Amino acid sequence: MTMHWTHLLFTFALQHLWHSALLFLIAVVVVTPRLFSAEARSWLLAGTLVLAAASPLMVLLPGTAIAPTSTVTAPSESVQSVARSTGVPTNSSVAPSSERPAVPVDMLQLLAALWLTGTLFVLARLLVGMQQARRLHRTGQADATLRALLGPACPARADVAVSEHVHGPMVVGLLRPRILVPRTLLDALPAEALRHLLLHEAAHIERRDLWASAAQRAVLALFWWSPFMHLIGRRLDAARESACDARAAVQAGSGRRYAESLLNGVSALIQQREHHNALAVGMSVNRSGLTERIDQLLALEPGHVRRGMRWSALGLCVLALGIHASVALAVTPRLGTSVAHVPRPAVRPAESPDARDLVDAAADGDVARMRRLVDEGVPVNASVFGDGTALISAARNGQLAALDALLEMGAQPDLAAAGEGNPLIVAAAPGHLAVVERLVAAGADVNRHVMFDETPLINAARSGDLATVAFLIEHGADVNLGVMADGRRWRSPYNQSRNAVVRDYLVQHGAVAARR
Repeated sequence: MTMHWTHLLFTFALQHLWHSALLFLIAVVVVTPRLFSAEARSWLLAGTLVLAAASPLMVLLPGTAIAPTSTVTAPSESVQSVARSTGVPTNSSVAPSSERPAVPVDMLQLLAALWLTGTLFVLARLLVGMQQARRLHRTGQADATLRALLGPACPARADVAVSEHVHGPMVVGLLRPRILVPRTLLDALPAEALRHLLLHEAAHIERRDLWASAAQRAVLALFWWSPFMHLIGRRLDAARESACDARAAVQAGSGRRYAESLLNGVSALIQQREHHNALAVGMSVNRSGLTERIDQLLALEPGHVRRGMRWSALGLCVLALGIHASVALAVTPRLGTSVAHVPRPAVRPAESPDARDLVDAAADGDVARMRRLVDEGVPVNASVFGDGTALISAARNGQLAALDALLEMGAQPDLAAAGEGNPLIVAAAPGHLAVVERLVAAGADVNRHVMFDETPLINAARSGDLATVAFLIEHGADVNLGVMADGRRWRSPYNQSRNAVVRDYLVQHGAVAARR
């Protein structure tokens, strides 16, 4: 049977965690200021982030052919006759399959929903940041003096503007970049310091950092739950700032003079709260990050990294990537692993029907077909996404004969399926009283709560079927048992009842309007 999509997603997430952890460790050990320039570090860390996001996809790659360990031989005529009489397939060899996580599908679906919800929330914040960046771009006032101060170093299609709404120099605008300078800095800094800070922002534009930052945040939105992706992202942000510092220092003519300008600019902003915008790139005023940047600026000297050191760093980087690739190829499971071709036996073994056939047979009330499918090996409690189990299907459609047969064959009366409730819940919703009676007699719990599908009594009250409501209460259903649904909404048999007669009956048996 094909792996459920939630198992695939769960496997991908698990593989991502150790892939990203290994890549982060490599980044900490190898991609250091001692071995690489800030420019090189920024691009190496960007590649590390992309690799951490993409490398777990190798779970989808086909592996090498694996031959079954046991030899398949044609069954003898006597074995075939026994197989025909019992319905048991004669082929006992099973093709190897990828190991699946021992986590229930319902739980995996809940985790997948949480993953999607978190991603949508982070993307929504990213869109809000985009709107803020557009507003800052629009409200900034172009300043010819600052533009002239930057001179030929100003990138093409970019301009410089003064803004009342920013707390530090920054760049906004993916298509038409604009450098924004707080008005408070114009009087606080000399012209040389302002020019140095503008050179830093111009370097962001030249390096296409706004585009890189937007892509980085989109990736982090998908992996918002991954701690190592955020750690790599922080290192990438710091390397990006250092790379722009290095470019600005070269144009300023001195790393020390540029560092002094940076300190003067930060001293004017340090008392203000750091401004964050998802699609704006600007000067950081974080104290620990600033210390590291100043240290790197003071170390800027021509040839401070020897040529031999550069080659050693490159070799170490290649070695580290090779180690990661080797470990990943050896350890990552392949969900697409193929099986070596084995000649078929002279008599083709019986094939096990799919669970959907059993669910469809239950919906149609075809008892003979159900018995044949179960005899041929289909689990009587097998669940099909979107329809649930065969017992749920029979209960939903009011198929009493199919229901009795399934219970006789071992179907569990309380077994739930994600999004489908359980047999008693789906039978109570349309008021199939005869089905409800059969299930309760078989041991179904009248107070069983299934996430997203509430309880049997809530569903019966909502349908307005007084007979089903009365039967459930007579057999122990709690008239005040409620659940939280739709965010923070409280649902109970009383507040879900749309029938005055049912509501009065509930009150007569102790139901209250308030939550208990």
